[in-house]
Amino acid sequence: MERPRQILHVDMDAFFVSVEELANPSLVGKPVVVGGDPDGRGVVSAASYEARKYGIHSAMPLRTAKHAIFLHADLQNYSAWSRRIYTVFEQFTPDVQAVSIDEAYLDLTGTERLFGPGVAAAERVKLAVKQQVGLNASVGLATNKLVAKVASELAKPNGLCAVFPGGEAAFLAPLKIERLPGVGAATTERLRALGVRRIGQLARLDKDLLERAFGSTGLWLHERANGIDPSPIETRGLPKSISRETTFDEDTADLELMDRTLFRLVERVGRALRKEKLQAKTITLKLRYSDFSTITRSITIREGTDLDAVIYDHVKALFRKAYTRRGRVRLLGAGTSNFVSAAWQQTFVVDDVDVGKLKSLYKAIDKVRDRFGTDALRVGKEEEEEKGEGEEGEGE
Repeated sequence: MERPRQILHVDMDAFFVSVEELANPSLVGKPVVVGGDPDGRGVVSAASYEARKYGIHSAMPLRTAKHAIFLHADLQNYSAWSRRIYTVFEQFTPDVQAVSIDEAYLDLTGTERLFGPGVAAAERVKLAVKQQVGLNASVGLATNKLVAKVASELAKPNGLCAVFPGGEAAFLAPLKIERLPGVGAATTERLRALGVRRIGQLARLDKDLLERAFGSTGLWLHERANGIDPSPIETRGLPKSISRETTFDEDTADLELMDRTLFRLVERVGRALRKEKLQAKTITLKLRYSDFSTITRSITIREGTDLDAVIYDHVKALFRKAYTRRGRVRLLGAGTSNFVSAAWQQTFVVDDVDVGKLKSLYKAIDKVRDRFGTDALRVGKEEEEEKGEGEEGEGE
């Protein structure tokens, strides 16, 4: 018989705050909020457990958070600490799926001879993170990712929760349906209209009823409520850079054409960033003339971004400085690198750009393009199609 999988979900406890506490131990035991100016328009990025006692939580507007010590976020520093944590994970298994800067799945199946049975191995991972990095983590162990994630949430803070093979449905049954990953507010309300409050009630609902009410999602809900999740650990590494470039069919000196081309390239870069859940701090322009001489120009910004509008403004400024009009242009490219996690956004307004509105807009655009193709929806500079958009490249 095939052995059950041993999937560990590791979630760092109040990660940003914990890193700040290591640098300044006087913060330990105090209500601390990472996010920015309490009188500004930003949101809470992280809150210590002491701050949460005052009702403060992630994504809350900073202006409404009270009774806390407020710190500006240093995402570059947090990313460095994250790399140290992932180095610890890789000591136990090469099968590590990064979910965010402070959250990952580890496949411990088959590591028993090295690290002991599942619970013993989970304890060793947790202890290694504490000893080598100095931070606390909550971990959940189960036969699949869904149940392991719920288990780690219930283990917070600084705990371990294991669900043994065959006990997945029973473990989930008494929990509120909101605890089921993937079930949002709208689905919760529709399930409540059917009299469903607990995951166990959802698991017992007739599959045909769920399919009529939710379509194909109904079958997904039925499986997840019964603790079934066959999704694999995805170990693909994150790219070091994301870029797009195009070679014109005919070398050009048409500034309007080049501007539209850069705009389209940036759109594709931004979409790729959002898909990877990354923000870029370094933005690069690539320009190649007809004689094959190539110029690259880069700028590093204070806060990472995945917003097309912000990236385009910087690319356009770089182009204005780099283009000398001494010849026709053969190739243009727009690229990004120096990535940080896009799990949070520090401010609502960056350089007069309303981040919240733009994120909602791009999310809707990405959804349409994912379903119908890149050219299904055109934004902004769409007076005419770029002439001769040829080869495209993506940095790895």
